[in-house]
Amino acid sequence: MVLAKKEFELLQLLASKPGRVFLRNEILNQVWGTEVIVGDRTIDVHIRKIRQKIGIDLITTVKGVGYKFEM
Repeated sequence: MVLAKKEFELLQLLASKPGRVFLRNEILNQVWGTEVIVGDRTIDVHIRKIRQKIGIDLITTVKGVGYKFEM
């Protein structure tokens, strides 16, 4: 399994604090930075690709809030 750079950074952020819900804005700022303009769907696409690549669903969607990593 090979993750793209942003996929890895996103997974690393979520896995850094299992069980903690990361807000969408927080994810955008920490993974993409404040200087880059990306759409909300960018996170969703990256999460979907990570889920497909790792084969097990360790990332939980918290509807309307963000995402969390669970073991």
